[in-house]
Amino acid sequence: MVKTKEAELTSAVFLYVLRCIAESDHIALQQLKIGEREIEQLRTLGILDLYRIDSFRSHCLSISFNREIFWTLINYMKEQRDNEAQLEQLINNDAPYSMLEMFFGISNREYTQRRRAKKGLTNVGRPNEPSDSETDSLLEIWFKRCKSNDKDADGRLLDPIQYLDLANELNIPLRSVWLLTERWVELDRRAHIKKKRKKNQTES
Repeated sequence: MVKTKEAELTSAVFLYVLRCIAESDHIALQQLKIGEREIEQLRTLGILDLYRIDSFRSHCLSISFNREIFWTLINYMKEQRDNEAQLEQLINNDAPYSMLEMFFGISNREYTQRRRAKKGLTNVGRPNEPSDSETDSLLEIWFKRCKSNDKDADGRLLDPIQYLDLANELNIPLRSVWLLTERWVELDRRAHIKKKRKKNQTES
């Protein structure tokens, strides 16, 4: 027996309602305009009952299309898709765990699992220090990028791909770029705190 699209919709809604009942989500039940009589009947349903409506060609819903929520969902899915693409690109370029945790909230376990599926990545650990010439070149470009691009409250670039662009532009490993720039961010943070304390002491 072929399951109708109406039956699939009804089954999905019934499962949703049953979950709302189990979790005592009365607000959701009220929004669906489901009363006590309907709740009592739904409590008696079993899994087999849901299969028995497979050939049903109608449903008990009043459906309206909410464009605002629709576009919120579409934009959310696009954002998640873009984040996943960025994450894969950075892992493929041997991004360090601390960087991916900062931008994507990735766990150490997921980071390790994703790396295992790749080939040609370095061993996890502290990256080699760049040469003095590489450090000077990166420092010069870093301050230019920081002035012309959006940053977070600590002074990091908001777009993680910009770190990869720096690595490719200077032919420096991404892990080294992150190591150095994080070091400079921390130095700036400490200098800012020190300056603020000195100012407060002067005013007091």
